[in-house]
Amino acid sequence: MPSLEAIRYSRGSLQVLDQLLLPQQCRYEGVGSVRQAWEAIRTMKVRGAPAIALVGCLSLAVELQAGAGGPGLAALVAFVRDALNFLVTARPTAVNMARAACDLADAAAQEAEREGATEKAVRERTWRLGSGKRLSMMW
Repeated sequence: MPSLEAIRYSRGSLQVLDQLLLPQQCRYEGVGSVRQAWEAIRTMKVRGAPAIALVGCLSLAVELQAGAGGPGLAALVAFVRDALNFLVTARPTAVNMARAACDLADAAAQEAEREGATEKAVRERTWRLGSGKRLSMMW
């Protein structure tokens, strides 16, 4: 019997298991934006504090991979912070999402403040933290 995964992610691609359909159906939905992740979280297609945080952060990683944010460091950092703050509003009681939003927004801002910082470096650091093993270990 194949295993059931709540989240499927590869760089630039995110799919979530629609938990509203369980156990009668098993269907994955593509999430290509922060807005789509917000909707999936808000409508309870994604459940559980760790999964909510992962889907939120991974949706931002997908958008950053596609080139969202900017131009310019200040605009990119503002985009990251605004996107994360918006995700928190999908389920305000999901403390993991709030914690991840704070951590990722701070990481983006710190990277942008480094001498010689570039948009590419900010995107990469935010993507790495938002999609990497460190994120899943934070909670």
